[in-house]
Order: sequence, then structure tokens, then C-alpha cells
Amino acid sequence: MKNIKKTLAGIIAVTTVMTSAVSCRKNVTGNLSVETDDKPIAMLPESEEPEGVGEPADISGTEIVWLSDYDLNPTEKDKRSVALSLFEDVFGGKVKFVYTPAEERFDKLASMILAGDEVDMVEYDPCALPDGVKKNQYEPLDPYFNSLEINSSIWDDMSDVIDMFEYNDQHYVIPYSLSNPVVLTYSRKMIEENKLDDPYELYEKGKWDWDTFMEMMEKFKTNTGGYGINGFVGNSLIHSTGFNIVNYKNGKLINNINTAPIKEAETFMQKIANKKLYSTYRNDSFPSGNDTLFFAAPFWTIGVSNVRCPDMDFMAIPFPQYDKAKENYIVCDFNAKMLVKNSQKGHAVATYIKCERFAVTQEDYKEPAKEFALLPQKNSKGATVSQLTPEQYDILQEYTDPTEITPVVDFAYGMGDRLYSSAGSDGIIDQLEKNMLISGGTYETWKTFRDSCSAVIKEEIERLNKSEN
Repeated sequence: MKNIKKTLAGIIAVTTVMTSAVSCRKNVTGNLSVETDDKPIAMLPESEEPEGVGEPADISGTEIVWLSDYDLNPTEKDKRSVALSLFEDVFGGKVKFVYTPAEERFDKLASMILAGDEVDMVEYDPCALPDGVKKNQYEPLDPYFNSLEINSSIWDDMSDVIDMFEYNDQHYVIPYSLSNPVVLTYSRKMIEENKLDDPYELYEKGKWDWDTFMEMMEKFKTNTGGYGINGFVGNSLIHSTGFNIVNYKNGKLINNINTAPIKEAETFMQKIANKKLYSTYRNDSFPSGNDTLFFAAPFWTIGVSNVRCPDMDFMAIPFPQYDKAKENYIVCDFNAKMLVKNSQKGHAVATYIKCERFAVTQEDYKEPAKEFALLPQKNSKGATVSQLTPEQYDILQEYTDPTEITPVVDFAYGMGDRLYSSAGSDGIIDQLEKNMLISGGTYETWKTFRDSCSAVIKEEIERLNKSEN
């Protein structure tokens, strides 16, 4: 095997945040978006070759075809991402971009595979597993573990997360990082004004649970007549129990809808609704008017809230811990690329994924990445639309560290449109998130609703198990 190791001395790499790409897709963290045409960049220092590169498969001269709604290649060469710089300059690979609108990406992928068109790599989407695998759209990455260097130290803190995605004893998804956790944003100014305990301090002391959460919302309503919470509540509350709607264990999809923890999460939402603590008003930032205590949304919305309400002193915490759970569970996005069915370039795709992992783990890149993240994000007119504080950035690192929190992988998101669609639907997951929270109701309502949901989940499990044979 040819040794293509090179030093990175003299390479100026750049971290590019694809804000427009993120804003056009809906995943488990919701469908909020910030409209901005800018893609800010941050210069990274010269660096020696990252530790652990080892002896990769020789992919020099290999061009992988990337199907997406955004290009990994910058318009200007000196604005390459860290991962692309490593892929091109250390390993000798190239990326060819094939455009598809985000809402058409699954149909485009299927048609390209059927036509025998060359396509090697796509972005991971929750809908891909297991449904996309059953449709023969993806290849497992296990044969390319040597190019991923999956046993090296760079993957140590992601090993448990990677195993969460194991399906049919194979790994179709190898996340290289976590992002965009769904959190509860609150104003420390409002907390102080209402003489409430600081939720983050309670979280640090292990006292942030459902009972404390409810008591705090009720006190706020008594004090102000306002609401306890709004935003994307149901999904994260359900998963704070540590139970998935559909689990995968011992080679089988398991329907968990009848479990006691999910029932308790649904009836807890019912209590929030019946006590009129939930506001149905939806926005992409913390509600103005000081009439709502918590805003449940992906972490990126905090930057928007900072700009729109600059004097509120915002902080974020995970959803409260379920009393029978041993860990803090959090809903977030998983950053990963998938290998397309029939691709002949598995080693090259695996090498690119490894480059993404280097970009988020190497110490040389962390401080410049922070400096970049703290820059104001501006729209095409030059107006600042989002900006994080150093404290908020640091807490984001904690909430995306799998050694600090436990991310949720629910196979229900990948079981077809009847359960969930990334293009937006009123599937079972959407209903479970909203039904009891918005309409309230009685236990009999939940029982009837649960049974109807369970029937659909059962049918989809049977469909997927049948396609296995």
C-alpha cells in the first residue's frame, strides 16, 4: 500500500458553517430556521499531521460523488473546511458535488441508484435507518473500518453512540459529532425577578427533575399570569425517560408505546396542558413580552434570542430528568455521512468521515472553532441575526459531549412516513408530541390514542421485518 501521509504544515484550513443548508431541512430537532445568505469563516493555524492518521487505504486520486443541496467545496479554494482540507491535502481525495433540492433528496437518490448513476456519499437523515436500508439505498461501513480507524483513540468517546446505530449487526451510520441539542432556554433576569431557583444550578446539583420543573412553571404562572413553556416540548420530554418509541434490540424492532415511562411522559404533558402552562405560539426565538418562562427549541435559537432580546441574560439546560432514569437524556442531531448502495468508493467515503472526526477532535482546531462560533452571524443585508456568548458556547460543548449526556437514537424516525417524515407530516411521532400537550384530555383519551398509535407502529414493524426475509 502506498504511504500517502503528508504533513499539514503550510495548509490554511477554514471552518465553514453551512447555515443555508441547515435551515432547509427538518430533523428530530424541529424545523425552525434562520434566514441568512452569509457563510462566515474562521482561519485555522498551521498544524502538523493529526495524531492517529496511521496507514490509511490509498485513496489518492479518488473522487467521491456527494449528493446534497449544498456543496462541500467552497467557491474559493482558501475557504475549504478543515475536513475537506485534510481529505484533499493529506489523503489525496476529491469531492464532486451533485445538487438536489433538500425536499427531493430521497427521490433523487433512489432514481440515481436505479439508473446506475454514480453517487457515493449522502448526509445522514433520521429517515434513513431502517427504512432506507430496507430500500437498498445504503451500504454498511463495517468493511471500511480500517480507513475509519474505528479502533483508534479519536473515536473513544463516540463508541457508545456508534453502537446505538447498529442494525442487523452492521453500522450504516458512524456519527462523528453531535450538534443542535434541544434544550430549555430561560432568562436569568426573569428567574431573579420572580425569585425562582436558577435551573442550571439545580441541574448541576442533580435536582433538576420533572417535579421541580412543574413547580417552577406553576410559581411563574401564579406570579405573572403567563405561561410556563412553549416550543418543541413533547419529543424531548418523552425521551427524557430514557425510553424510545421504537427500540432495536437483539435484531428486532420493539414497540415501546405501551411502557409506563412513555405513559407518564404523555400524562405529564396532559397536566401541563390542563394547568394552562403551555403556549401554542411558535417562533424561532425566546418569546418576547416576558410572559413565558421556558422556550424548548434547538440550541441554535439562543443566538437569535440574544440579538432580539439583548438584556435577558439567556441560559440553557437539558429537559428535566425523569425520576426513574439514571442519566440525562437529550435529543440532538447526529452529524454523519452515509455510503450509498453500489458505491465502489467505500474506503474514500470512510476516509472523508474520518477527516470530519479529526476536524472536531484535534486540539489545534478547537480554539479557532470557538472564535468562529462567537462571531456575529449576519444576513445578506449585513444585519446581525444571531450571536452566542462565550458561556453559552461552553455549555453547548457540555450538552454535545457524550461523556456528559446520553443522546437519543429512536428508530421510529426511520420507519416511514406513517410514523415520521423529514419533509413534514402528521405522523405518529408528531401526534405523540402534540396530542396530549395541546388538547389535554383524560386517561381514557390517552389509552384510546395509545392503542391507535400502537396499531400503526405494529404494522410498520411487521412491514420492515417482512422485507428482511
